[in-house]
Amino acid sequence: MSPRRVRLRPVTCRSRFAAIHDAAVSRTRRRHRHRHRLLKPHTSPAAGSGSKASSTETNGLEELPEDIIHHIHSLLPIQDAAHAACVSRRFRRSWRSYSSLILSERTLGLDRKTEEWKTHLIDKVDKILTNHYHNGVKVKTLKLDIGPCRDIKASYLDRWLRIIKPGIQEFSLLLPLVVNKIYSFPCSVLSNEAAASSIQSLSLFGCAFHPTSILGRLRRLKSLSLRYVHVTEDGLGHLLSKSSALEWLEIEACSGIICLKIPCTLQQLKFLSVQKCEMVKVVEIDAPRLCSFRYCGTPVIYVRNSSQLKNVDISPVNLSGILSYARFSLPSIAQNVESLTLLAGRIENANTPMLPSKLPHLKNLKISLVKPWSSPNYDVFSLVSFLDASPALESFVLRVSHYIHLSELSLLLMCYTFVIRRMVFDPTYVSAGRAGCHDA
Repeated sequence: MSPRRVRLRPVTCRSRFAAIHDAAVSRTRRRHRHRHRLLKPHTSPAAGSGSKASSTETNGLEELPEDIIHHIHSLLPIQDAAHAACVSRRFRRSWRSYSSLILSERTLGLDRKTEEWKTHLIDKVDKILTNHYHNGVKVKTLKLDIGPCRDIKASYLDRWLRIIKPGIQEFSLLLPLVVNKIYSFPCSVLSNEAAASSIQSLSLFGCAFHPTSILGRLRRLKSLSLRYVHVTEDGLGHLLSKSSALEWLEIEACSGIICLKIPCTLQQLKFLSVQKCEMVKVVEIDAPRLCSFRYCGTPVIYVRNSSQLKNVDISPVNLSGILSYARFSLPSIAQNVESLTLLAGRIENANTPMLPSKLPHLKNLKISLVKPWSSPNYDVFSLVSFLDASPALESFVLRVSHYIHLSELSLLLMCYTFVIRRMVFDPTYVSAGRAGCHDA
């Protein structure tokens, strides 16, 4: 009798995916059944079906270790965490040491339709932070969004900031923009070395900040955001000198700075954004590991040690000639740039010059000529200077919002299509009767 032949099915990608999917579904179902058993109320044999002895005192939560309870509680939004504390003794104990506080009208579930919702916001924040302070809770994350409350008193803010103690990792303060009523963020909050050395992320919006020599060393600070903050050059210098581990720096619409200096002590800085700082006239950068630079302002920029600078985004404020400036300066301040974005928002009176300098590593170029950009004297074909300087260019995107002669554009495209893999003309606004053209 000949042996029975077994026909083997070929293992396909689809069958392997189905097996992985079924295994994942099975694991998920087991976890849900296990969680249901833990959370299901237990009843004693003597309790009977009509007993009221279950509740949170005898349910599965009482069997969980304290660290598990804290972890579950920390994953809840603050409003749900507070609700859980109202119905469970275990969560109530956990709430007293809840370490992640994100306080705003949304997270606290306030209804803007009520007339006194701003007062309720301040009262709730005050109660939560006061209780945490008196209970000695070590808060790791504190985010305060009081932007809608234009009448907030400085005494409240001073009282709330007492909660910043050693162990704080993330702090964010968003205040209302009120003329002639600017809150001065106290430098003393971060004068404690233990508190200063634990913070990893600091974000301030709508206040004044004047760091002095009493500022503690921010050894672990990796992310710093200053938006609509009044800070002097000396104050910012003190702050940056104490932030040697900084990797991400954002400065937006800040006043009090004319010459912005990014010192060489910021050895770990990888991202820098400077936006809408109207007083800034000069930017000096000496950050050897800087990878990305985004700038909106007067383009007078000096960069040392720019070998790692690969992404540059420049747009001017109330200034023409950004294209000419970029073509002239970028080969010296960002020799290794790979991605370049330029926004020309004002009249370009001068054509982009043809220069011998190159951008040898540039792969992606995006130029936007946005409204109210318009100049009958500007020759769009002069943009060929950027293409000529970029032998490694792979993608070129040109966005315009004004009438443009497609004959000029066609000539520009035809000259370089054979070396560029992707070229796009994106007319976000074109006069009636004109159609945009784009290529692949």
